[in-house]
Amino acid sequence: MFLVIKIFRLICMNSHRYKGIGMLLSCLLFLAGCALLPFTFVTLLTHATDGRLVTASLNRQGCGKPAPIAPGTKKIEFIDSGGLMRSYLLYLPPDYRETTQYPLVLDFHGYGSNPFIQARVSGFTTLAREQNFIVAYPWGAIGPDRNIGWATGLPGRAHVNDVLFVSDVLRHLQATVCINPQRIFATGFSNGGGMTNLLACKLAGRIAAFAPVSGSYPPAPGGCTPRRPVSILEFHGTADPIVPYMGSHRRKEPPIMLWLQQWASRDGCTKGPSMFYRSQNVIGEEWTSCRGGVVVIGYRILGEGHWWPHILINLRSGNALASYTASQVIWSFFQAHPLPSSRKSGK
Repeated sequence: MFLVIKIFRLICMNSHRYKGIGMLLSCLLFLAGCALLPFTFVTLLTHATDGRLVTASLNRQGCGKPAPIAPGTKKIEFIDSGGLMRSYLLYLPPDYRETTQYPLVLDFHGYGSNPFIQARVSGFTTLAREQNFIVAYPWGAIGPDRNIGWATGLPGRAHVNDVLFVSDVLRHLQATVCINPQRIFATGFSNGGGMTNLLACKLAGRIAAFAPVSGSYPPAPGGCTPRRPVSILEFHGTADPIVPYMGSHRRKEPPIMLWLQQWASRDGCTKGPSMFYRSQNVIGEEWTSCRGGVVVIGYRILGEGHWWPHILINLRSGNALASYTASQVIWSFFQAHPLPSSRKSGK
């Protein structure tokens, strides 16, 4: 199935080469071939956008509208972004109601991966079902090497505007489902973690908090100038051979501690790094007393390679300690760091 999907992505990412009925026929043939898949898969219509990058919070336009899919199911949505057909996988929790505002988590896959694998790796669909929030898995673009990834500043990636794409995804989601604009969050793995970092630089006015995992953080194209202080949480293994903890000069990826310190400096943090967590193989460090009440946190996993963390974090819940997965820690972090409510909604 993934091979068929990849072929279709090649067609759609080069949609400027196809005109009218030819493009429609290609899409319809793909849809027909997927008719037997065990979930609602696609929308026939591609939702158009106007090419405008929206950097401020939007009003709750989707509240009160019928759900675009049955609660408790997932579906691929297609949008036109920057003249290209792009897509994302949407999941609504079983208890979704169109009159209730829900948090939204954007979960970005790694290089050469896709939303289905990322959902399985991170477990955010299961977590969304349990914790009653919406999750969307955006789909990257195909680059010159025919692998799918994100345009974060690394060489050899697709020449697309992925920040605009995420802005368009948010506009479409906020127009069709009931989302709390103060509780939109971003996470991602590897190259998807790099995309999460790029969004912290470019879309801090719309996304509340950011939690990349094993991320690749080359310099952000156009520089990193967030419009407000942002809360950052990162997991990274010290034995990561793909995105080394000590950085890569060749790929212009900074050491992770330097990257965290750079965010602490942007946020105006005056305390840290200080160790707040220590177990046999995990060290948690944080920068505090930052502008806007934000925090920068790094979990260093000793001897861990390049994968979504398998370790458990023991944190206090009430008067007792409880063990949490990395995704549960990320969700708890998101809940504690909404977008400041004093910001005015954009149009």
